[in-house]
Amino acid sequence: MTSQDKEFRQGPQFTAQVAATPEQYAALKEWSASVPTLYFLDICVVNATKLSEAQLVEAPRKARLVAHLHSMDRPQHAFSYLGALMEKVSDSRELLSDAELRAQIVNDLAAMRRFFKNAKVLEPDDFAIDYLEELRAKPAELARPNYLSFIRLLNNHLALRDPVSPALRFQKAQEILKEADKLSISKQHPLVVLALACLYGNAAAKRVLKFKADVDQFNAENALADVMAIPRFAERKLQIEEDGRRGGKYLRSDFLTDDDGLTNVLRCFEPIAVRVRENEDGAEIEHNIRVNLDELLTDLKSHVRPNRGAHDHLQTEQNPSEFERLLRLLSS
Repeated sequence: MTSQDKEFRQGPQFTAQVAATPEQYAALKEWSASVPTLYFLDICVVNATKLSEAQLVEAPRKARLVAHLHSMDRPQHAFSYLGALMEKVSDSRELLSDAELRAQIVNDLAAMRRFFKNAKVLEPDDFAIDYLEELRAKPAELARPNYLSFIRLLNNHLALRDPVSPALRFQKAQEILKEADKLSISKQHPLVVLALACLYGNAAAKRVLKFKADVDQFNAENALADVMAIPRFAERKLQIEEDGRRGGKYLRSDFLTDDDGLTNVLRCFEPIAVRVRENEDGAEIEHNIRVNLDELLTDLKSHVRPNRGAHDHLQTEQNPSEFERLLRLLSS
């Protein structure tokens, strides 16, 4: 690693299972809520901070979201607009003029500051406006055009909205990976992994990619924005939490969305490390993310082999399951 490289790693982790009374569970929940946390909001959560009491009466789901946000409105926490800002500014469709988008961003930040009485809203207006003026309609990731092409191909040509016969699934998986390779997209990229998850019946992944039978109704930009929340948040989560271990203000970070599909998918991607290499074009970012394929490849969950001993190795090599064949494809 050179002097210009930066690397952020996951801190020590442990998992414990305990039998707890309701009172003990409430105490643990309160302790967790007391940990200084930086929350990243997506567009739908930002919009929820603008809803009136009358609107919330008519929208119970949004009312529950707003109540959850109020419960986190504590002095030790902060809320970031960056995720929503990146999504709005990088949208290549340019549905709003620069002036309209600027006004919308300023209004979003004002609404967040009115909503959160105790917690800090991290970004000042000047930061958001400078970000808009510098990066409007420019891809947050240089490979964004290829990602959009890949998503459209998944919907328009590979028809992943439709179920695929188990006899043909592996062949379709090979086709997906071949198309990703043509576009220079890594087989381990969350976009490719979620495409395979859709192929293997994962309902949450299907809700994220939002495929449509009518290709004119398919919104590739919207689907990509949700997918890219995974690597974008991974980088910031590890950076913030490493900074917290070194004495920084926030010990934890979390991503908030009202999209159940995205929430369930995010649980399957655990950031381990991120390396940032500065270059003349900006930065090259390498992610190390642990992926729970057992959970994502829903139709294969019952076919995942348990841990095997050394004496089973030969049998596995001679007769690999479809899950094992997929693992080999992804790692080749």
